[in-house]
Amino acid sequence: MNRRLSRALSLMVGLLLGSCAGEPPPAEAPPVSEPGIDLVSLVGGPDEFGPHARRVVEGAFAAAGAAPDSPSAVARLGMVLHAYDKFAGAATCYERALELQPGRFDWIYYLGSARASLGRHAEALDALREAVRLDPAYAPARLELADVLLATGEVEQSRGLYEALTRENPGLVQATYGLGRSLSELRQHAAAVEQLARAIELSPDYASAHYALGLAYRELGDDVAALRHVAESERAAGSAPPLDDPLMLEVHAIRTDPRSLEVRASRLQREGRLPEAIELYQQALAVDPDLEQAHVNLISLYSRTGRPEEAERHYRHAMRLNPNIADAHYNYAALQFQAGRQAESEATLRRALEINPAHYDARFSLGVLLEEQRRPEDAVRQYELALRHRPNGVGAHIRLGRLLLQQGEVARGLASMEAGLTPESPDTPAFMYELAVVHTRLGRREEAARWLGEAHELARKYGRQDLMATIERGLPGVR
Repeated sequence: MNRRLSRALSLMVGLLLGSCAGEPPPAEAPPVSEPGIDLVSLVGGPDEFGPHARRVVEGAFAAAGAAPDSPSAVARLGMVLHAYDKFAGAATCYERALELQPGRFDWIYYLGSARASLGRHAEALDALREAVRLDPAYAPARLELADVLLATGEVEQSRGLYEALTRENPGLVQATYGLGRSLSELRQHAAAVEQLARAIELSPDYASAHYALGLAYRELGDDVAALRHVAESERAAGSAPPLDDPLMLEVHAIRTDPRSLEVRASRLQREGRLPEAIELYQQALAVDPDLEQAHVNLISLYSRTGRPEEAERHYRHAMRLNPNIADAHYNYAALQFQAGRQAESEATLRRALEINPAHYDARFSLGVLLEEQRRPEDAVRQYELALRHRPNGVGAHIRLGRLLLQQGEVARGLASMEAGLTPESPDTPAFMYELAVVHTRLGRREEAARWLGEAHELARKYGRQDLMATIERGLPGVR
C-alpha cells in the first residue's frame, strides 16, 4: 500500500505539472491502475484547479511527490485538497499521513471532517470520536461529531453532546442551533422553539435557525410565527455565524483566490478585526478590482477607521460597477451622517430603500435621522416599517417605545420597550433601568422595583459597574 501510494503521488505530480505547462503526459507512461488508488478522485483532475489555485496545488503535489513517506508533506497535500473541496483526495492523504504518524489530533479531525463532507458518516464517526478522545476540550470537533450523529439518526447522543457544549460554551450558537434541531427530531417542539429562538438571539441573521424555528412553530400550530421565520430565513439566505475553529481556519487560509480572501475578510470584519479585514479586502481587490462586495464593505470599514476619503473612493467604484447596491448606499449614508451632511444622508438612505424596501438598517437609520430633525411622526413610521422586516430589531423597538411614550401612548410605548429587551445584550440592563424610570413617573412603584431589580442583576452579569452603582442609589419613591 505504501509503495503503491508513493508511486501514485509521484505520477500525480508528473501529470499535474505536465498539464499545467500545457504538455501531454509521455506516450510511454503506463496507465494508472494501481489497486486501491483512484487518482481521479484524489486530485479531481489537474484542469479543475483555476489559475489562482494552481501555484499552491503544484507546490503541495511536488512536495508530496518528492517525499511520499513524509507525513507532514502528505498531510499538507491533504489540507490543500481539502481547501479546494477535493474531499476524497484529502481523506486519502490524511489516512496515509496517519499511517506514517499515528495519533495526530489535527489530522484525525481533518479526516473526520472530509469524510463527513463526502457523506461517509460511519467512517467520519470513527475519526471524530477518536479526535474527541484525544482532545475533548476542542469544541469544534465535538460539534462536528454531534452534527454527524444527528445526520445518522443518533439523535439522543447528539442531543447530549449539544447540551454539554451549550453549558460549557453559552455563546456557541451552532451548538444551540443543533440542540434545537435535535429536540425537533425528538418531537419536543416547545423545547426546540426555546433553543432555536436563543440561537437567533445570539445571531439574528442565522438563516438555518430561522428556518428550523419556522418548522417548529408550524408543528405547534402557530402558522403566523412559522411564516415569519421562514420569510426571515429567505431574507437572510446563506447567512450563518462564523465558527471559531482555528484548525479549520488553517485549511481555509490556504486559498488565495480573490473570492476566498473576500470571505476571510468578511469574517474578520464580523469579529471586529478591522485593520486585518481591510488588508485582506485590499489583497483581493489587487487581483480582482471589480469585487462588488469588497468595495461595499470597505466603505463601512474606512468610515469606521476615520479614513473618509478612502470610503468615498470605494463608494464611487461600487457605483461604477453597480448603482443598485442597497448596502453601498446605506454605508455611504452613514459616512455622510457622521460628516454632518444630514440632507445628503437622508437622500442616500431613501435611495437604498428604493432598491430594497426591507433593508432594516437603512430604515432604522432613517428613523434616527428624522428624530434628529425633530420629525417624530415620520420617525415612528420608519421604525414601524423596520420592525415589519425584522420583528426582533432591538434599536427600532427601543426608539419607537420612547417616541410613543413621549406622545402619550403609554401601553404601546411600554410594550415596544419591553420587546426591545430581547435578544439580550450588555445594553439590556440599561433599557430595564429606563423602564423602571418610566414606571416610577407613572406611579407604578411595584413595577419600577421589579425592573430595577432585574436591571441590577443583569448589570452584574455584564460587569456594568457604573450602572450597578446608579441602580443601587435607587429611584425616588421606589426604595
